Amino acid sequence: MTVSIAVLLAAAAMAQTAAPKTEKPAPLPASLVPLEKNYKSTKAVFAKKPKDKAAREAFIKATTIFGHETMIHPELPARTKYRDALRLYREVLKLEPKHPVAKKEHDLIVSIYEQMGRPVPK
Repeated sequence: MTVSIAVLLAAAAMAQTAAPKTEKPAPLPASLVPLEKNYKSTKAVFAKKPKDKAAREAFIKATTIFGHETMIHPELPARTKYRDALRLYREVLKLEPKHPVAKKEHDLIVSIYEQMGRPVPK
């Protein structure tokens, strides 16, 4: 039932007219800016110290939170938020394939695309 409601909401949101390809992406809502900053900084630290367990865990946590908040943010268009959240969850799942939040929300987004008959973003 939850997936069905999510599919209907996503389908309605994604039915918006496609934006021209030359259009710049909308700016990130102010509430997501600190999450993006934290994601980028933890990613940079983890890239410099890939064997550091604390850096890895900080990156996974920051990426998961940023992905979740991106996915549920009411100001972002569906075409943007689901694609971006999917990309973030894939980063987490590369490092921790069984991460409960990333796995669940990744699979939810994929199922929504599949139920709508749309290709899943790469």
